[in-house]
Amino acid sequence: MAVTTVPARPVLKAGPVPHFRVAAFLFLAHTLLWGALFFRWMTFSTYEWTPLPAELALARWSPLVAYLIYGGLLIVDLLAGLGLLREMPQARWLGLGRAAAVLVGALLYFWLTREFFGATLVLGLAGLLLILLIRQTAWALVYPAAFWLALFFVIPMMIVFVVSLGDRSRLGTVIYPPLSLSNLGAYFDDYARFFGRIGGEFIYLRIFWRSIGVALANTLLCLAFGYPFAYWIARQPARYRNLLIFLVMIPFWTNFLVRTYAWMVILRDSGLINNFWTITLHEQAAMLADNNAFFGWLAERTAHKLPLLFTTPAVMLGLLYGYLPFMILPLYANLDKLDWALLEAAADLGAGRWQSITRVLIPLTMPGIVAGSIIVFIPSLGAYVTPDLMGGARVSLMGNLLQQQFMTVRDWPFGSAIGFIFMALMLAAVILYFQVSRRAEQM
Repeated sequence: MAVTTVPARPVLKAGPVPHFRVAAFLFLAHTLLWGALFFRWMTFSTYEWTPLPAELALARWSPLVAYLIYGGLLIVDLLAGLGLLREMPQARWLGLGRAAAVLVGALLYFWLTREFFGATLVLGLAGLLLILLIRQTAWALVYPAAFWLALFFVIPMMIVFVVSLGDRSRLGTVIYPPLSLSNLGAYFDDYARFFGRIGGEFIYLRIFWRSIGVALANTLLCLAFGYPFAYWIARQPARYRNLLIFLVMIPFWTNFLVRTYAWMVILRDSGLINNFWTITLHEQAAMLADNNAFFGWLAERTAHKLPLLFTTPAVMLGLLYGYLPFMILPLYANLDKLDWALLEAAADLGAGRWQSITRVLIPLTMPGIVAGSIIVFIPSLGAYVTPDLMGGARVSLMGNLLQQQFMTVRDWPFGSAIGFIFMALMLAAVILYFQVSRRAEQM
């Protein structure tokens, strides 16, 4: 009787957990950091190191405290890192306890020393280790961006909101009304002040609507100039497109403030345009004034300088020049992906040029139009440099109003309230962008 042997099935063995591997390398990197700090602490008198804020804080205590902290963290991180590399279960729990303790320690360190950067670094790395050790893949991937946004956007905005609920004292500090249910409206007095009358006039609302009008006008101008230009670039041979886009981006190589000052040099009373107007053109017109009445009228007109700078058109010119590339780039990115055969098909079906543009080209490029409009509208609405330099004190927009409240009047609660109203408007613009984009994708 023949005996058949069944081949043994291969035993699959799970590989190392990538979360633990990354955490192990972070623990070992921490080990090197604590070792370097331990060495610095031991050799301060020998090498005369420049003290770090953490070392200045530890100098208030006994030297033994620093040895215990650095040495203890070095040993714990070394054990946790090597244990995770060897896939020891106890190393994970050691790392979790260490990460939780360092989170609390970082908060306590900031509360005692007010040293922001060191506490932020320790807090961020400890949070990342905690997420890796509990094997949260999605959170581990988005953690750096989420931590950055929480630290430098969400928390500052919460602080600004809390400040906006207060009042300005005589010394310029922030004070808060007594907290009670019957007094909750007092916390929003600055919001009501923005929409209320000052001396019988809606001063702040007038600045608000002026800012919206300037931002909308600049957005429409950028769209009017940028769309044909982006269309022209997209229709050029492929070998020329990169060069043309490169020329569009060249202004970004120069600081925005320098470019604004360049326009001020051109538009000022002794600038290029006014020198040509009042010197070159005026002299030629004056020489021919006796021969023709037109030249006499021109000589009279060119005798006075043109009011070019410190006007609303000057501000519009500066904004148009500064933000036109932000409109061209998203439009070109959208037009570059367009199937031009659709326009030819529309023409074959009897559509005229205008119908092809309005019913085929513009709907297909609407995501680029909306993206460019949002990118231009939002910074135009909060522009400060261009209205301040090219408009002077004659053109006051929301950016100038914010700067005055924070830096000149030192009314931080009212400035914070204006900032929140500003943010609500920009949030509405972003929501509009996503809605239009979603509808365009559905079409």
